[in-house]
Amino acid sequence: TCPEGPLEEGGDSEPNTLRVHAARGSVAAMAASFQLVARTGHPSFLDLPWNEPLEDWDSPRFVNLIRGISRHVVRFVEYDGALYALKELPERPARREWTLLRRLEGQGLPVVEAVGIVTDRSEERDAILITRHLEYSLPYRTLFAGAAIPDLRTHLLNALAELLARLHIRGFFWG
Repeated sequence: TCPEGPLEEGGDSEPNTLRVHAARGSVAAMAASFQLVARTGHPSFLDLPWNEPLEDWDSPRFVNLIRGISRHVVRFVEYDGALYALKELPERPARREWTLLRRLEGQGLPVVEAVGIVTDRSEERDAILITRHLEYSLPYRTLFAGAAIPDLRTHLLNALAELLARLHIRGFFWG
């Protein structure tokens, strides 16, 4: 047990993970209740206001990055020079994305690293998926909007087609 709540190893199903159960009144929860499952080797994220909607957060850790279009609230935070994306979405799709990203990473595919997931937040709030920001990445929309590099559009479309083919070959299907 730590001041933030009990700690548990992830177990066989989730190696290299740490679970933190923050209870009402604990220092980390700031009178909130939530469950955080985070992979080891990353920050604890316990200084973030999990009891508030992500859209309303005010944290000195926030950084502004170019982002793509998303139907969910996405914010970026920095810890010791590393950037992380926080995406608020319903728990079921958050868990599905967490599992999918871990599986694809385990197969050696080029995906962002799923770092953590926060569930059981106060007042029936949605879950938050935490991923490590991929350095030098930009949304496709941003890249297609520019005309600075000749034939960039063709190279991007070829790279996207290759990625989709690699995902499909590994068993990831759409539709």
